[in-house]
Amino acid sequence: MDEQKLADQWQKTGNLMDATFEDWWLEDDPEDDGWCEAGLMARPYYEYLKSLTPEQHKSLRLQAQLLSILLPELMQWVEGWGLGQSFEPVYLETRQTLFRNLKRLTEEQPDWIAALVEEDNQHLLKEERPVRAQTTMMLAQLFSQDDWNRLAEIAAAGMSQAVLQISQSAPLPVTA
Repeated sequence: MDEQKLADQWQKTGNLMDATFEDWWLEDDPEDDGWCEAGLMARPYYEYLKSLTPEQHKSLRLQAQLLSILLPELMQWVEGWGLGQSFEPVYLETRQTLFRNLKRLTEEQPDWIAALVEEDNQHLLKEERPVRAQTTMMLAQLFSQDDWNRLAEIAAAGMSQAVLQISQSAPLPVTA
């Protein structure tokens, strides 16, 4: 970071954070090697990232992009199930199931995922995304009958627990 620019910024506004709004803030620093550490706790992650090949970096970015599309869609879909107090445990299980099942795709699902990511890269309006409109249907296809049974059990247990909590806090009936 150029100390003279920082000093000029301080003179100009009295707030160094205002520098983040300046064009020069985003310019490349010739002394910067591209890596930034966040302390000792981040060192294993930092070392892991440095050990990756360019192909592995690309794969991680693709996975992050895919999950940034699928997880909001999954949440919206599960919210539509009307689970009430069972929402949280069911949603957590659907996420875990999604992560597990993304590793075991059918022959046509990788093509759909590639089309979904490509469509996302075009930055179209939501109503102009026909591939994304298929997300709920494709998510449903990722779940097996055993997955659905497990989700139903979790939902039922959550509702049962909610009813039992209400019954324990209800006043006792008066007997004559």
